Amino acid sequence: MFARPTTGSTAISGRPRGMAAVSILALIMAGAPAAAMAQTSSDETDARTAAVEEIVVTAEKRSINLQDTPVAVTAITAASAQSRGITGVESLSAAVPGLVINNPANVGNPFLRGIGSNLFDPSAEQAVAMYVDGVYIAAPQSNLFTFNNIKSVEVLRGPQGTLFGRNATGGVIHIQTRDPSYDPTGYLSVGYGNYENVEVSAYGATGLGSNVAIDFAGLYQNQGKGYGRNLTTGTSTFRQAIDNVAVRSKLLIEPFEGTKITLAGDFSHSRSNPAYQNLPGFPRPIDPMPYPGRFNSRGNLDNSNNVKTGGVSLRIGQEIGDLNLLSITAYRKTRATYDLDQDGTRLSVADAELAQHAHNWSQEFQISGPDGGWLKWVAGLYYYRAVGGYSSFFLNGRNRIRDHQDTESYAAFGQATASLFEGTNLTVGMRYTDEKQDFTLEFPASLRKTQKFSKFTYRITLDHHFNDDIMGYVSHNTGFKSGGYNLLDAGGRFEPEVLYATEAGLKTQLFDRRLRLNLAAFHYVDKNVQLLLTTVGGTVVTNAAAAEINGGEVEFELVPVSDLSITGGISVLHGRYTDFPGAVPLNPAGVPQPPINARGNRTVMTPDVTANLNMTYRWSTPVGDIRPSISATYNDGFAWQSDNRLKQPSYAVINGSLTWSPEGEQGGYDIRLWAKNLTDTKYYIARITSTGLGDAQQQASPRTYGITLAARF
Repeated sequence: MFARPTTGSTAISGRPRGMAAVSILALIMAGAPAAAMAQTSSDETDARTAAVEEIVVTAEKRSINLQDTPVAVTAITAASAQSRGITGVESLSAAVPGLVINNPANVGNPFLRGIGSNLFDPSAEQAVAMYVDGVYIAAPQSNLFTFNNIKSVEVLRGPQGTLFGRNATGGVIHIQTRDPSYDPTGYLSVGYGNYENVEVSAYGATGLGSNVAIDFAGLYQNQGKGYGRNLTTGTSTFRQAIDNVAVRSKLLIEPFEGTKITLAGDFSHSRSNPAYQNLPGFPRPIDPMPYPGRFNSRGNLDNSNNVKTGGVSLRIGQEIGDLNLLSITAYRKTRATYDLDQDGTRLSVADAELAQHAHNWSQEFQISGPDGGWLKWVAGLYYYRAVGGYSSFFLNGRNRIRDHQDTESYAAFGQATASLFEGTNLTVGMRYTDEKQDFTLEFPASLRKTQKFSKFTYRITLDHHFNDDIMGYVSHNTGFKSGGYNLLDAGGRFEPEVLYATEAGLKTQLFDRRLRLNLAAFHYVDKNVQLLLTTVGGTVVTNAAAAEINGGEVEFELVPVSDLSITGGISVLHGRYTDFPGAVPLNPAGVPQPPINARGNRTVMTPDVTANLNMTYRWSTPVGDIRPSISATYNDGFAWQSDNRLKQPSYAVINGSLTWSPEGEQGGYDIRLWAKNLTDTKYYIARITSTGLGDAQQQASPRTYGITLAARF
């Protein structure tokens, strides 16, 4: 399942600020009345079948209809992901309002509703927690991958401090893969695109008797030609996948009625060679050469990212009467090596070679009551043990540090939903976390430090079903993200971050369920905000005192006729630091300026407006089904760092595809033409300022296009 993705979003720039969002919103508003008028007496078939598909989510660790879940959730099926061009984690922002994923040094940093973290150390964990089949993916080096055999993706917005409590202050991205089928089934696709992009994906499953089934998923990716060149060494740069491979397998055993055992394993090896460059008009102060061009660089050291990651998990589910027991045991390991020319010049000023390691064990026990009745509940215990550090860190050929952080965490959680009276429910959840962190410096000296955290987080939600198609809710949640040690700063520590969130939402299905329309509004108070500062030879995490973020979201799915689906959403955010004394701005040359209180500055990665829109149509013809699809994503821009000097300009993203299935929807094969970044617009996956080195950036992918042949059997 897993491999590092080729970056492939699409963008349009040069429009007036906010214009793309207004255009998308106009389409949304125009679509709803069209749905109401779509039904005609001459088309009774459409009247019966034109309706939004029911979606079941596991946001509360029980299978519940999306519209009955009092949580802001975006659910993406495998079919929807393909039609939208969502090929991996990095492209999820094309479907989730308020989600921004940046990619410095090939490390995934998701921000959701303005809450996230740009942390790079192998011991660092993200504020938007990622899970695959209930297993926590901790290391930031391992949370960017391409989708292969997914069943669905759920993105939970807001702090998930009760059921998904491991550092989930911003939200949760939960990816679920397919279970093996007892009937033999398989899938094979081969794709080719410009820049000599090759991708081969395969999946197969079969039964091994009446109660055992197994599957296998494999993925190969290679970009033979880079987007640009290193003008100093002559090397092709920005190859996003260099002979990347990923495999995943599940063994399903159901020995008795009510017992389900799943053993899963995965491994991926990925390589890429992006490079930082100076900004146009701002040469690096140590070597003032002009801007090298869109994807070109000038470093004397060729950048290289090399990541190996994998793991195993054992999931055991057992029904005992009305009770459901679940155990999830998992082990994960990551090894990463990076060659980074941090100064991005012809000189050997900050050439870094890093060797990182991370591994972790986790064990979760859950017990839950029946889905029926007036009380629904789930309780559990969670254990987490992780070690992450640097095996070596060479700067300009000299080993600077070898150290690691050891984390051990225990948590107990529970949540119950009680029916107060007809249509009205009260949910109360709580979690207690106790954590210990040990920092060990092995080289160039010997040093050991220890810190402990304990935190109580909770959730209170009241929801009311006005009828079968309209539900409203209000909630107050808290989330807790652990502090830690700066591994490249000899164990300098940073404090835990705590988020308090109040939210109100409305979930509706209208016009004979042709339109699903969900709305949410929220107020966040963020304490001890963890922020990343980049210096020569490394990164340091510090804490801003406090921030507030207010916002609202609209998500919809419209099916005006049976073969046409229109989905989209819009997010509006306003995030500001309410107190940040001692903030140190950097000028374009990387020179520290006098400290200030950054009160009133925009919180990082918090665009005022984001929006997305997708239209997919299935046209049945005598020669088979033809399915055109087009997606647009708009981002109003944001600040990359807390001093608000480096900005991401506004942009819009467009992807398109055209699929032909000669044998119809259930046919044995199809041919898909696809394109990303149709207008070849410039935008960025990273912009940073380093102390003493100045501004640098990495640009997102240019226009890419290709053809994919797929066969199902």
